[in-house]
Amino acid sequence: MPALARFGIEEECFLLDRSTLDIVRDVPLGFLHACRGVLGEEVIGEIFDCQIELVSPVFRQLADAGRYLADRRRRLAAIAQAHELETLCVAAHPFTRLHRQRPAVRPRYQRLIAQQAGVAGESLLCGLHVHVEVKGFDRVQLMNRLLPWLPLLLALSGSSPFWGGRDTGLASHRQAMCGEWPRMGPPPHFHDESQWRRYVALLLEHRLMDEAGHTWWIIRPSARYPTLELRIPDACPRIDDALCIAGLFRLLVAQARWGEDIAAPEWQRALLLENLWQARRHGCTGSFLVERNRCVSALDWLRLAEKTCAGQADAGSRRIFMQARRIIKQGNSADRQLRVYRAARNAGAGSAKALRCVVEHLLAENRRPPGDTD
Repeated sequence: MPALARFGIEEECFLLDRSTLDIVRDVPLGFLHACRGVLGEEVIGEIFDCQIELVSPVFRQLADAGRYLADRRRRLAAIAQAHELETLCVAAHPFTRLHRQRPAVRPRYQRLIAQQAGVAGESLLCGLHVHVEVKGFDRVQLMNRLLPWLPLLLALSGSSPFWGGRDTGLASHRQAMCGEWPRMGPPPHFHDESQWRRYVALLLEHRLMDEAGHTWWIIRPSARYPTLELRIPDACPRIDDALCIAGLFRLLVAQARWGEDIAAPEWQRALLLENLWQARRHGCTGSFLVERNRCVSALDWLRLAEKTCAGQADAGSRRIFMQARRIIKQGNSADRQLRVYRAARNAGAGSAKALRCVVEHLLAENRRPPGDTD
């Protein structure tokens, strides 16, 4: 069996005021420079000043990715604390209210904000992106085969149940917000990579977008690297969850190389849209439509994924599925946040105090090293 493909991870995080634990409105001068002084180009700015993105090197082993994320999260947290900040990796901050004072937009993104109108200014959200190297295969054909599995990955990652201090009723409010952007849902159905390139070239030719990277679909062929880029997951507070999703996606890419093309793409699109809603709304407790039009639980769907990927599994694959089962049985981040909030309210805390407890819980999860299970 050939080795699994190389991969990389990008995770976004917020910068918080250490005293209020709210998103910082004025990032101290020199913070990003200090980050780059320690970590170089591994740290980049995001749309808003109060966000940064960690861009990993290329890995061959999931364990190496775990050690990297633990080390870089620790280093970034130390730099942030020296500037009276905290770093928080989660899809949406539980209680920040954008209407009170909007965070500053980085200059290179100001044109983008203006183009996308109000929705861009509300998109203070963080995601997890995973690149898997693809050689010798048409990336779009692989993407089409992978699309049906993406709601499962969203369900495992859901970490944005709160927005503006309220319970949205969604496991991933981030995905609801992302749906307001152009080119940020499921990709259109392209027959192959050449047709995708023709579409991107058409948008650029008529200046309907500024660069090829402005196709922000939930999965896409990277415009910069020979990879498929997974973009649907919420940012994961726990490193183990991020590794689980990255590892599962890599296995699914390996399996898709030898899989069959999707029959009846229009019908599969209908099933995909329903499954995306189930994952966005219910997370790991959703009901999902899969092959032969069966309706299954997330746990049964995971078992199907494990069976499907058995031929591509390596020594570390067992740990990936163990962690995925743990997430489903114990709850994803959205479930854990809601439990913390409700426990605080039941103990007599007001809403503001309970939401602060949620942030404190998330910060503690951010600091947990890989393998530190409950």
